[in-house]
Amino acid sequence: MTKDMIVKAAQAAAARRNEVFALNDVQVDLTAHCVRKNGQIIRLTPREYALLEMLIDKRDRALTRHELLTTAWGYEYVGASRTVDVHINRLRTKLGLDKEIQTVFKVGYRLNTQ
Repeated sequence: MTKDMIVKAAQAAAARRNEVFALNDVQVDLTAHCVRKNGQIIRLTPREYALLEMLIDKRDRALTRHELLTTAWGYEYVGASRTVDVHINRLRTKLGLDKEIQTVFKVGYRLNTQ
């Protein structure tokens, strides 16, 4: 890894540390792991937050259920992929992002920010 690559990686990491993602009336402070809707704190489970963080990080791209499971659970999850569906529905309900968290037929989900 060259010195330039290291500097760019460090700058990108520093930018992410202070990142607040906003969509409609939802704000996610990715540094503080704090989610607000209309200024009110929304309590998410660790799995819900991990799914939300991945959707934000990969926004506007379709993610498979397997990718979401592996990230949110931190290992190769053995079980039904319906687990992701249940957690996604909870996120949609808690955050009011029914239209923004889209189901991608036969693939998984996408956070549409456009």
